[in-house]
Amino acid sequence: MPIPSPTQLTTFSSLPLSGDSSSPSPPETVPDHQTNQDTYLFATIKSNLTITKPTLILTDSASQDFALVFDPPSAVVSSGPYTPDAVADKFKQLGLKKGNTVIIKNARRTTKKAAGREEGQGFVVLRSLGRLATEPEGGLRGKGGDGDREGKEGEAELLGVVPSALFLTRVMMDILRQRDESLPGDREEKMCDGKFDRCVTPRGKEEGGDGSERGLKRCQGCVEVWYCSKECQTRRWIAHKSECKTIKALRGIWPRPEGVE
Repeated sequence: MPIPSPTQLTTFSSLPLSGDSSSPSPPETVPDHQTNQDTYLFATIKSNLTITKPTLILTDSASQDFALVFDPPSAVVSSGPYTPDAVADKFKQLGLKKGNTVIIKNARRTTKKAAGREEGQGFVVLRSLGRLATEPEGGLRGKGGDGDREGKEGEAELLGVVPSALFLTRVMMDILRQRDESLPGDREEKMCDGKFDRCVTPRGKEEGGDGSERGLKRCQGCVEVWYCSKECQTRRWIAHKSECKTIKALRGIWPRPEGVE
């Protein structure tokens, strides 16, 4: 499953209403021939508002707040008594906490009806935890790949949760998508990430006149970034730490293309 393009990203106010048999409403920039694409809603968690049902308050890229409701409650707490504390413990275990970003595929808006008319902005309902339901304790990522659990066709699905705010999540996703689109046909450019911070040998300490890239080592956390030395890695860690966790979570949902090391 490739990383979605910008035309597949949506906001809460652009979501189609639940029960509408038409295709999901894409952003206005999507050409007519692409209107049947899957859509992806990215939103940062603001708070846990669980009372009668497991509920999170989220903020999308348009700064629109909305509620994400898990219905039935057994989708979150499948055993033992249902209480807000039990839900809070499960949310914490799965990384569904303030400041993290959730990614929902093919989300729809559900609204309350009063006197035959739609009332309020609405909210998003999920019937399950999606891929998070199969994650080990503390799982912040979906498992990725075509062989993993997929929602029924057209059904909203929680793909995963990323341990960073929406802006960084989107930036890292764009970088990974552009990298994937250039591979495996083009040779991956490898350069020390320390190039942003006083690195004098960005292609490795053993760089020769032929422009070889010997001496570069991958970050073992995200395996997407390279360093020419331990010194450069240490110097860049403060900046890379949040990026590293974000990339790792995104790659759990959208792995590198097959055939790429």
